[in-house]
Amino acid sequence: MDMIDLKEGNIFEYGGNIYTVISAQHTHQQQRRGLVRLKAKDIKTGKVLQDSFRSDVQVTPVYVDEITLVYLYSDNSGYHFMDSNTYEQFVVAEEILGDARNYLKENLEVKGLFHKGRILDIKMPITVDLKVIETEPGYKGDTVQGGKKKSKLETGFTIQTPLFIAVGDIVRVDTRTGEYVTRI
Repeated sequence: MDMIDLKEGNIFEYGGNIYTVISAQHTHQQQRRGLVRLKAKDIKTGKVLQDSFRSDVQVTPVYVDEITLVYLYSDNSGYHFMDSNTYEQFVVAEEILGDARNYLKENLEVKGLFHKGRILDIKMPITVDLKVIETEPGYKGDTVQGGKKKSKLETGFTIQTPLFIAVGDIVRVDTRTGEYVTRI
């Protein structure tokens, strides 16, 4: 597979490491070979590779199995997930999860990406519903189009919400951007 064939979400092996593509842009300059501006995350370390490559550079595609997992808990060894069909448990390191750990609550279903029987990464749902546990008080006259305030969620993550959100409300959060979507 050439670099030019890579698209967002593809998983490939390059230089002995396995990467998932965050973005890939193909550019072509006059009378020169094409270039691919690649941004990819190393699955083992969580580090982001951002570089330009010739479009004919060869990479090895990595084929993964997606298995539905349920989040159980976290401790010093990492984040624990369980396959609800086989009851097998898997531990994922904090570095691999990255920002996804801000949205994990008990019994949340996620997709585990497996390669050769080993868990590589976790794919989060696009949105999650979380309870607000701490926020500044709302004031009379607060409207939907009003300002924003900080609200702390049950996972410990803090987001900006509209002024009318109160402690105990359930809010939907976009896991890609970390932004408030709506109140449930």
